[in-house]
Amino acid sequence: MKSEQIIYTLPSNSFFSQKIVKHIFYWIGLLVFFGITWGTYDDDYERSFLIQFFALPGKMALVYFTLWFLIPRFFVTRKFTLFVVFYFFTLVLITIIIQRPIMLYYVEPNYLPEWSSTGFFSINEIMKTALDVNNAAILPLTYIFFRFYYNSQQKALTLKKEKLEAELNQLRNQVHPHFLFNTLNNLYSLIIKKSDLAEAAVLKLSGLMRYMLYEANVTKVPLSKEVEYLKNFVDLETLRFDSHTDISFNTEIDKEYSISPFLLIPFVENAFKHGASANKDSWIVINIIVKNQNLIMQVENAKQIEKNQNVNFEGGIGFDNVKKRLELLYPNNHSLRTEDNGMSYEVVLKLNLGKNEG
Repeated sequence: MKSEQIIYTLPSNSFFSQKIVKHIFYWIGLLVFFGITWGTYDDDYERSFLIQFFALPGKMALVYFTLWFLIPRFFVTRKFTLFVVFYFFTLVLITIIIQRPIMLYYVEPNYLPEWSSTGFFSINEIMKTALDVNNAAILPLTYIFFRFYYNSQQKALTLKKEKLEAELNQLRNQVHPHFLFNTLNNLYSLIIKKSDLAEAAVLKLSGLMRYMLYEANVTKVPLSKEVEYLKNFVDLETLRFDSHTDISFNTEIDKEYSISPFLLIPFVENAFKHGASANKDSWIVINIIVKNQNLIMQVENAKQIEKNQNVNFEGGIGFDNVKKRLELLYPNNHSLRTEDNGMSYEVVLKLNLGKNEG
């Protein structure tokens, strides 16, 4: 077996220097803050600063034990209950073993002679000392908790985006077999008949495949490209259904915009899946209107349902995927309405293309 050499790269000296400087400034700031705060009671700032200085060992023990042991061991691993229990236990232990002896046997006799202690294990004084020690950990813990929450949210959002992007790539690279099979059959039929439509159909299929595999591998695409993709899809499906399906495709766009790729195609695919028929009359209406950055897409199709057949018109991976993508890419800037009136099925998408530019 071939052994692997693992090389660990240690952080640079400048990294450690910066952290040490930050910690030094934190403790100096804490010392100054409480020294001035307590010194205002009797205007004896020198005594106040000395008391705060001798109170640092217990405070530092709590902060660094929490940062170096409790947080990595319990908090980062999301064992929050154990973290709280062990933090409380650590606070009490440090108060009794470190802070209480310093305060009772050195600080009080030398700097607080008027202080009348009620004993080493006085619950009241232990609680006061523990609260004083805990004050030093409030700011670091608040920062750690906020950073942990922020990173957790960012990680969850990243995972959600990656999952959605994987689903999108799957859709992008997946040519529906039935669509490709029917299109090739129609092309073969046109070639046999030596129809002039064969060349145009090949170009449309080529354009559709090129857009799916190459041009749409970006976050945003020109709206005109997305609409052209839809038109090529509709034209190729028209060959399949010939004169049995009445198809109306209307667009009115005031200028060029950018849009996330493959947002619109699932609604058109759904209309052909449930609304077109090769052996009886049916109809599909597709309207796309864009004015002042606002897109309105209305897709309506006749319902082609056999007796006793139950069809979910909102089903399909593509339809579910586009709803999730709308929530992620255009939050609070879109609306999606579906309506089944018995004879037809309608989808209306409203989208603000300007709010999410970039």
